[in-house]
Amino acid sequence: MAKIVFWSPFKEEVGCSHVAVAVSSLMGITHKSTCLLTHSNFETKKIESCYTLYDDLKNNDIIADSSLGIGSVMRLLKSNKLTPEVIQNYAKPVLKGRLDILYGIGVDTVENREALKNLPFIVKKADELYDAVFVDLTKTLKEEFVREVINDADVLVIVINQDYVKIDRYFSKYVNEDILKNKNKILVIGDYESKSKYNVQNIKFKYRYKEPIYTIPHNYIFTDACSDGNVLDYLYKNINADPKDYNGAFISSTTQIVEKLFDIAKIKE
Repeated sequence: MAKIVFWSPFKEEVGCSHVAVAVSSLMGITHKSTCLLTHSNFETKKIESCYTLYDDLKNNDIIADSSLGIGSVMRLLKSNKLTPEVIQNYAKPVLKGRLDILYGIGVDTVENREALKNLPFIVKKADELYDAVFVDLTKTLKEEFVREVINDADVLVIVINQDYVKIDRYFSKYVNEDILKNKNKILVIGDYESKSKYNVQNIKFKYRYKEPIYTIPHNYIFTDACSDGNVLDYLYKNINADPKDYNGAFISSTTQIVEKLFDIAKIKE
């Protein structure tokens, strides 16, 4: 069983959540592994709204539903009744037997801090049941719970974009952080444009980087699907698209990351 954490050292938007959604969803579609996707950004509904239209989430009171989400998990944790099966009970199945989503709902502003502090323990518990637990983690290294989740991760997926300032900061500073040095990790550039001056070949040459750099191309159709709650429909529709096609290139690049994670994390089929 494997804990796979998606994280960026930068507070600014780099597409980390969309990478987590694309990779975990495609793994759920293409493999028989049982997967859970959760996150630590409780004040947003970015993950949840990729699978259900945000307006529907509000109108159907799913956001306030006490039978779903991290808030219910926290109540049982306080009562010393938290088990891996309980986490599954309070998760939302989006691909039956393949992918569940543990919503970041059911906690108020005061409870947020306590939930985040306990996130490492919740992830460990979920890891006892699921073949793979995917975590879209809060950016930067300032929070103790962030460092703890990263420390305990079986694989760390580091997401940056093609902003030169971020690229240079990553390779001149963060790549040497002690917490990252001995981790199983892969580097992913999200919203990738191959014709950019800052493409993979030029980055690897400039920083003499010998490890693979993975990419997920910019794809406005996928981004729209995330906004419309149609991620799974998008992936199913394009799963067999030609890799030379606009959508096929997105699927092909994401599949490379899925297969790499499947390999290095030794995820069960």
